[in-house]
Amino acid sequence: MMTMTKTLLKSDMVEYLLDGERLDDLEYNDMYIISNKDKYCFTSDSVMLANMVKANSNDIVVDFCTGGGIIALLVAGKTNAKKVIGVELQEDMYDMARRSVLLNKLEDRVEMINDNVVGISKRIGKNIDIVVCNPPYYKVTSGSTRQNECVSMARHEITLTLKDMIKSSSECLKYGGKFYLVHKAERLAEILSTLVEYKLEPKVLYNITTNDTNKVDSIIIECRKNGKSGMLVYNIKHD
Repeated sequence: MMTMTKTLLKSDMVEYLLDGERLDDLEYNDMYIISNKDKYCFTSDSVMLANMVKANSNDIVVDFCTGGGIIALLVAGKTNAKKVIGVELQEDMYDMARRSVLLNKLEDRVEMINDNVVGISKRIGKNIDIVVCNPPYYKVTSGSTRQNECVSMARHEITLTLKDMIKSSSECLKYGGKFYLVHKAERLAEILSTLVEYKLEPKVLYNITTNDTNKVDSIIIECRKNGKSGMLVYNIKHD
């Protein structure tokens, strides 16, 4: 019976799909997301980050670099956040995210914006409760970018640097607001120094290992704007 229900549900959602697109099951509360194998598809990093976000019924959450909207959708589905705003520069990714909001019937709580993260405070204000971001991980000079422009922009700092992203996050957050970031461990020193520079005090650091060598591959950081110094560190094993 469950399989039949999901089959019917997906059939009803076909109208939201364009050529080359598919529906991916988020395996939570019958939620789906529109994806395209020829564009950037979400990874487990985004799911882990979304699961870390704690928001209450009065909070406005902004997801920078939302891509297809995975973090915004999961935060809306798994928390009581009053409103979730996804910001995405690439128009085609924004459009997929917008349609994913509609097919999940979340338009009353989730808004997608097609805009640049840099300077976004002029549009959404400077009193945001929570900012979350899974940004491009790699500097443009850190190796060859992929030929696919959409994937290259999602993975490399072509249009948004780490510093600009952190600066914009700080500009949008209210005093005491929370910032959640997932990134590569190899850039941890740069990340921490930049966070402190823009008054986003790291409060919790999660080291994520993905193999038996215990080498940390990725990190998730929770920060507090204008927070006091002092950070807890945890290790997470991710299969």
